[in-house]
Amino acid sequence: MFCERQRSALRIVGTNQDGALHLRYSGLPLVNVRGPITGTIYKFSPTQPVQPVDARDGQFLLASQLFTPSL
Repeated sequence: MFCERQRSALRIVGTNQDGALHLRYSGLPLVNVRGPITGTIYKFSPTQPVQPVDARDGQFLLASQLFTPSL
């Protein structure tokens, strides 16, 4: 379920010209995540905790509460 906090974050952050959100991963040191809509593999690490994510995938990643919008 996509809560109002994530919706607000999407409205505030918005997307860039290619439709991507920049998300910060706040979980374990290294993770590869497959976007549920696009199937894209996103790689987050301690050296690169912020990655551009397709907005369609981003709404689901934000719902996990391991990701936050990066301004």
